[in-house]
Amino acid sequence: MEELKFVIGDPHVCTGCMICVNTCSMHYYKVISPSRSRTRAVRIEPALDFSVFCRNCEEPYCMNACPNEAISRTSKGIVIVNSRKCDGTGECVNACPYFAIRIHPDTGKAFKCIQCERCVQRCPTGAIFATTSSDLKKRDPKGRILGFHDEHSEELYGEEARS
Repeated sequence: MEELKFVIGDPHVCTGCMICVNTCSMHYYKVISPSRSRTRAVRIEPALDFSVFCRNCEEPYCMNACPNEAISRTSKGIVIVNSRKCDGTGECVNACPYFAIRIHPDTGKAFKCIQCERCVQRCPTGAIFATTSSDLKKRDPKGRILGFHDEHSEELYGEEARS
């Protein structure tokens, strides 16, 4: 299989403007609403801003956890949620180590980033980009981007982030 693409943000470049969040909710739901966005923006004081997206995992924890088989991978490799099959149990949310899948506040069903890249196109600083693991290693050979995500994993993906 071809190497999987995913969207990631560089906290060294991100300004916390939330254009990614607003673009996403506006595109999919015609409303500016962080709770209806398929991405999240998180500020970690004193001034680090993280855009959080689905990592499109090779072995998706969310897909494996879904009791209804509502989560699958497209022919292009993108992990998606079939809202007709989803009953909103939240097992996928609990299984995702990146807290990149959530329950939609209106539908009560799981939703997540589907790598449409509209946020990439709209990011005014170029902090958000689509990549693969090997391309990210070339772009960031010292691993500082993923290192920062790992260093702040509790704030980004832990229990506090989920509440």
